[in-house]
Amino acid sequence: MMYVGNKYSWEHFWDASDARVLAEQQIWASVTNKANNEAFNCTNGDVFTWKMIWRVLCDAFDMEFVPFDEKEEFDLVEFMKDKGEVWDRIVEENGLYKTKMEEIAYFNGIDKLLQFEFQHVCSVNKSREFGFHGYANTLKSIPEWVQKLRQMKILP
Repeated sequence: MMYVGNKYSWEHFWDASDARVLAEQQIWASVTNKANNEAFNCTNGDVFTWKMIWRVLCDAFDMEFVPFDEKEEFDLVEFMKDKGEVWDRIVEENGLYKTKMEEIAYFNGIDKLLQFEFQHVCSVNKSREFGFHGYANTLKSIPEWVQKLRQMKILP
């Protein structure tokens, strides 16, 4: 699978928030007095590069990893704009929960995200200082979520 972002996003650090960590932090903040009226970043507490994550995604979807080549140009939005019927067939053939492609994927957003040219990393130090220590290993959580979505019959 070919990476559809730019060289900067491929090589620089990013962070992510696993929904389980986000939920855990929201519950913690709602029952922790010293967290009242405070704002907290919520990330998994680690960093990654898309170069690392892309390999994990390829493995999770059983696709060949194709190293980034900045000479290759690919317009994800244009490529995916007429693939709704293909998704409909995939849903039908695999007995998936009836969804439309635009209900589970936002290619315009993915495209913009992977074209960022600034490093995207938030600090969770304040959360830790206030007593929240939840975390997730991003590289492990990606395949876990893919598996969950398969069990829920959202992905084939």
